[in-house]
Amino acid sequence: MVQRLMQVLMVVATVVAIISVIIGVIGRLAGTLVAGLTPSAYLRFTDTCLFFAITFALMLLVSGKSAGK
Repeated sequence: MVQRLMQVLMVVATVVAIISVIIGVIGRLAGTLVAGLTPSAYLRFTDTCLFFAITFALMLLVSGKSAGK
């Protein structure tokens, strides 16, 4: 159950990161604010989402190895 939740959170964080980086790139190319946020704010949020996705993936990896013992 917990592994399934981590998989879902990993996918959600990755999808949100992809959407955020697209919005950031569009804002950078247009040279304007998107929803009142600078493009660099979207890219920092993308970093955070990707860090969460990596963390969830590592948690899945570790829990899979410890379950195999």
